[in-house]
Amino acid sequence: MEGIHVGVIPDITLFIQVIIFFIFMFIMKKIYFEPYLQAFDERERTIENLLKEAEENKKKTEEILSKVDEILNKTKIETQKIMEEYHHETNEIVSTILKKAQNEAEEMIEDAKKEVERVVEIEKKTMDKIIENLAKEIVNKLLLKEKAA
Repeated sequence: MEGIHVGVIPDITLFIQVIIFFIFMFIMKKIYFEPYLQAFDERERTIENLLKEAEENKKKTEEILSKVDEILNKTKIETQKIMEEYHHETNEIVSTILKKAQNEAEEMIEDAKKEVERVVEIEKKTMDKIIENLAKEIVNKLLLKEKAA
């Protein structure tokens, strides 16, 4: 029994399989994993760049919106001032027109009063002449009656 040893004999196939596995892993790493990981990395960089760009665009948009709001507020204030000015000017124009119309109406009333007074004066003179003529006729008739009597 000296020729038979019961012991562990190293099996070379296991080492060969381990070496083949490492060679397979190296090839897979070069052919499949590295390009796949590079694509993932590239995708992550693209996503990060797009997120940064989106954030910048968001900030720019917020700045533009704040400027637009500021311009709108200024425009509202200016519009309100203009409207107040026009309202004031319109009130002044209406007031001026009303005063002018009132003055013209007063002048027309004064002219009409003067015309009425003139007509009344003419009528008074005419009535005085008529009364005087009637008085003369009455006196003449009375004198005629006295003479006749």
